[in-house]
Amino acid sequence: MYQDQDFHVFDDPTLPGRLGKIRQYIDPKFEATVTDLAPTFARLSMPIYDHISQHRRRSKNPPPDTWVAFSTSKRGYKMLPHIEIGFWDDRFFIWLAVLQEAKARQTLLSSLKEDLVLQLPTGFECGGDHTDKNCGVPLTRENYQALMATQTQRHAEWQVGRNFRRGDGFFTLSAAGQKQVIQDHVAALLPIYDQLIRL
Repeated sequence: MYQDQDFHVFDDPTLPGRLGKIRQYIDPKFEATVTDLAPTFARLSMPIYDHISQHRRRSKNPPPDTWVAFSTSKRGYKMLPHIEIGFWDDRFFIWLAVLQEAKARQTLLSSLKEDLVLQLPTGFECGGDHTDKNCGVPLTRENYQALMATQTQRHAEWQVGRNFRRGDGFFTLSAAGQKQVIQDHVAALLPIYDQLIRL
Protein backbone atom coordinates (compact mmCIF):
# COMPACT_ATOMS: atom_id res chain seq x y z
CA MET A 1 0.00 0.00 0.00
CA TYR A 2 1.24 3.47 0.84
CA GLN A 3 4.98 3.66 1.51
CA ASP A 4 7.52 6.29 2.44
CA GLN A 5 8.99 5.98 -1.05
CA ASP A 6 5.74 7.31 -2.54
CA PHE A 7 6.88 10.77 -1.48
CA HIS A 8 9.70 10.58 -4.03
CA VAL A 9 7.25 11.41 -6.82
CA PHE A 10 7.48 15.01 -5.59
CA ASP A 11 11.26 15.02 -6.12
CA ASP A 12 10.68 15.30 -9.89
CA PRO A 13 10.66 19.05 -10.66
CA THR A 14 9.04 18.72 -14.09
CA LEU A 15 5.31 18.68 -14.82
CA PRO A 16 5.32 15.62 -17.12
CA GLY A 17 7.75 13.75 -14.91
CA ARG A 18 5.82 14.29 -11.69
CA LEU A 19 2.45 13.60 -13.32
CA GLY A 20 3.84 10.40 -14.82
CA LYS A 21 5.07 9.20 -11.44
CA ILE A 22 1.75 10.09 -9.78
CA ARG A 23 -0.10 8.07 -12.42
CA GLN A 24 2.31 5.14 -12.09
CA TYR A 25 2.85 4.90 -8.35
CA ILE A 26 0.10 6.71 -6.44
CA ASP A 27 -3.10 6.57 -8.49
CA PRO A 28 -3.26 2.74 -8.42
CA LYS A 29 -3.10 2.94 -4.62
CA PHE A 30 -5.91 5.50 -4.60
CA GLU A 31 -7.94 3.09 -6.73
CA ALA A 32 -7.36 0.35 -4.16
CA THR A 33 -8.47 2.73 -1.39
CA VAL A 34 -11.63 3.53 -3.36
CA THR A 35 -12.45 -0.19 -3.37
CA ASP A 36 -11.53 -0.59 0.31
CA LEU A 37 -13.81 2.28 1.36
CA ALA A 38 -16.87 1.18 -0.61
CA PRO A 39 -18.41 -0.70 2.37
CA THR A 40 -17.75 2.28 4.66
CA PHE A 41 -19.41 4.79 2.34
CA ALA A 42 -22.29 2.36 1.78
CA ARG A 43 -23.46 3.26 5.31
CA LEU A 44 -24.42 6.75 4.12
CA SER A 45 -27.85 7.87 3.01
CA MET A 46 -26.85 8.40 -0.63
CA PRO A 47 -24.32 7.06 -3.16
CA ILE A 48 -20.73 8.33 -3.03
CA TYR A 49 -18.54 8.77 -6.11
CA ASP A 50 -14.75 8.93 -6.29
CA HIS A 51 -12.70 11.54 -8.15
CA ILE A 52 -8.97 10.87 -8.56
CA SER A 53 -7.17 14.15 -9.27
CA GLN A 54 -6.22 14.59 -12.92
CA HIS A 55 -4.39 17.94 -12.63
CA ARG A 56 -5.71 18.85 -16.07
CA ARG A 57 -5.49 22.60 -15.52
CA ARG A 58 -1.75 22.48 -14.99
CA SER A 59 0.35 23.54 -17.97
CA LYS A 60 3.64 24.57 -16.36
CA ASN A 61 4.17 23.93 -12.64
CA PRO A 62 4.00 20.36 -11.26
CA PRO A 63 1.29 19.74 -8.64
CA PRO A 64 2.42 20.11 -5.02
CA ASP A 65 -0.14 17.54 -3.89
CA THR A 66 -2.41 14.83 -5.26
CA TRP A 67 -5.58 13.20 -3.95
CA VAL A 68 -8.76 11.23 -4.41
CA ALA A 69 -11.98 12.97 -3.38
CA PHE A 70 -15.32 11.39 -2.50
CA SER A 71 -18.59 13.26 -3.02
CA THR A 72 -22.29 12.75 -3.70
CA SER A 73 -21.93 13.83 -7.35
CA LYS A 74 -20.53 11.98 -10.35
CA ARG A 75 -19.58 15.32 -11.92
CA GLY A 76 -17.40 16.86 -9.25
CA TYR A 77 -16.76 17.58 -5.60
CA LYS A 78 -15.45 21.12 -4.98
CA MET A 79 -18.93 22.63 -4.67
CA LEU A 80 -20.00 19.91 -2.24
CA PRO A 81 -18.87 18.68 1.18
CA HIS A 82 -16.38 15.90 0.42
CA ILE A 83 -13.76 13.62 1.89
CA GLU A 84 -10.26 13.90 0.45
CA ILE A 85 -7.41 11.44 0.85
CA GLY A 86 -4.03 12.32 -0.55
CA PHE A 87 -0.38 13.32 -0.42
CA TRP A 88 1.68 16.42 0.01
CA ASP A 89 5.46 16.05 -0.28
CA ASP A 90 5.76 15.38 3.45
CA ARG A 91 2.43 13.94 4.63
CA PHE A 92 -0.54 11.72 3.83
CA PHE A 93 -3.89 13.25 4.74
CA ILE A 94 -7.54 12.41 5.29
CA TRP A 95 -9.79 15.49 5.36
CA LEU A 96 -13.49 16.20 5.39
CA ALA A 97 -13.73 19.52 3.59
CA VAL A 98 -16.19 22.27 2.75
CA LEU A 99 -14.36 24.60 0.34
CA GLN A 100 -15.04 28.22 -0.52
CA GLU A 101 -16.76 27.05 -3.72
CA ALA A 102 -19.33 25.03 -1.77
CA LYS A 103 -22.96 25.98 -2.19
CA ALA A 104 -24.53 27.53 0.95
CA ARG A 105 -21.29 26.95 2.87
CA GLN A 106 -22.20 29.14 5.84
CA THR A 107 -25.66 27.61 6.16
CA LEU A 108 -24.26 24.09 5.99
CA LEU A 109 -21.61 24.68 8.62
CA SER A 110 -23.77 26.71 10.99
CA SER A 111 -26.14 23.75 11.21
CA LEU A 112 -23.37 21.39 12.37
CA LYS A 113 -23.37 20.64 16.07
CA GLU A 114 -20.03 21.61 17.57
CA ASP A 115 -19.99 18.62 19.91
CA LEU A 116 -20.45 16.26 16.96
CA VAL A 117 -17.18 17.53 15.51
CA LEU A 118 -15.34 17.68 18.81
CA GLN A 119 -16.05 14.02 19.55
CA LEU A 120 -13.54 13.03 16.85
CA PRO A 121 -10.63 10.96 18.20
CA THR A 122 -7.36 12.37 19.51
CA GLY A 123 -5.00 13.34 16.70
CA PHE A 124 -7.61 14.97 14.48
CA GLU A 125 -7.05 18.53 13.32
CA CYS A 126 -9.03 21.41 11.87
CA GLY A 127 -7.98 23.95 9.28
CA GLY A 128 -9.20 26.64 6.95
CA ASP A 129 -7.18 26.43 3.70
CA HIS A 130 -6.96 23.30 1.60
CA THR A 131 -4.06 24.80 -0.42
CA ASP A 132 -1.88 25.15 2.69
CA LYS A 133 -0.54 21.84 3.95
CA ASN A 134 0.32 23.47 7.29
CA CYS A 135 -3.15 24.89 7.97
CA GLY A 136 -4.11 22.13 10.41
CA VAL A 137 -4.16 22.79 14.16
CA PRO A 138 -5.22 20.40 16.94
CA LEU A 139 -8.98 19.94 17.07
CA THR A 140 -9.76 21.66 20.37
CA ARG A 141 -12.90 23.62 21.20
CA GLU A 142 -10.94 26.88 21.09
CA ASN A 143 -9.36 26.15 17.70
CA TYR A 144 -12.62 24.91 16.23
CA GLN A 145 -14.52 27.98 17.40
CA ALA A 146 -11.80 30.18 15.87
CA LEU A 147 -12.21 28.29 12.57
CA MET A 148 -15.98 28.71 12.67
CA ALA A 149 -15.58 32.44 13.33
CA THR A 150 -13.86 32.79 9.94
CA GLN A 151 -16.72 31.22 8.00
CA THR A 152 -18.48 34.55 7.38
CA GLN A 153 -15.55 35.49 5.12
CA ARG A 154 -16.10 35.03 1.41
CA HIS A 155 -13.05 32.84 0.81
CA ALA A 156 -13.18 30.88 4.05
CA GLU A 157 -12.85 27.09 4.04
CA TRP A 158 -13.45 24.38 6.61
CA GLN A 159 -11.61 21.09 7.11
CA VAL A 160 -11.39 18.46 9.81
CA GLY A 161 -9.21 15.41 9.49
CA ARG A 162 -5.84 13.87 10.12
CA ASN A 163 -2.28 14.11 8.80
CA PHE A 164 0.26 11.29 8.80
CA ARG A 165 3.70 12.84 8.46
CA ARG A 166 6.41 11.21 6.38
CA GLY A 167 8.17 8.65 8.55
CA ASP A 168 5.03 7.95 10.61
CA GLY A 169 4.44 4.36 11.68
CA PHE A 170 1.43 4.33 9.34
CA PHE A 171 3.82 3.74 6.43
CA THR A 172 5.31 0.62 7.99
CA LEU A 173 1.95 -1.09 8.49
CA SER A 174 0.83 -3.98 6.32
CA ALA A 175 -1.68 -3.31 3.55
CA ALA A 176 -4.40 -4.70 5.82
CA GLY A 177 -3.26 -2.49 8.68
CA GLN A 178 -3.31 0.64 6.53
CA LYS A 179 -6.70 -0.27 5.14
CA GLN A 180 -8.05 -0.53 8.68
CA VAL A 181 -6.56 2.82 9.73
CA ILE A 182 -8.04 4.59 6.69
CA GLN A 183 -11.42 2.93 7.17
CA ASP A 184 -11.44 3.86 10.87
CA HIS A 185 -10.62 7.51 10.18
CA VAL A 186 -13.20 7.83 7.42
CA ALA A 187 -15.77 6.07 9.62
CA ALA A 188 -15.05 8.59 12.39
CA LEU A 189 -15.86 11.40 9.95
CA LEU A 190 -19.04 9.76 8.61
CA PRO A 191 -21.51 11.13 11.21
CA ILE A 192 -20.41 14.68 10.37
CA TYR A 193 -20.32 14.03 6.64
CA ASP A 194 -23.75 12.39 6.75
CA GLN A 195 -25.22 15.45 8.41
CA LEU A 196 -23.64 17.77 5.83
CA ILE A 197 -24.97 15.84 2.83
CA ARG A 198 -28.47 15.53 4.27
CA LEU A 199 -28.92 19.32 4.51
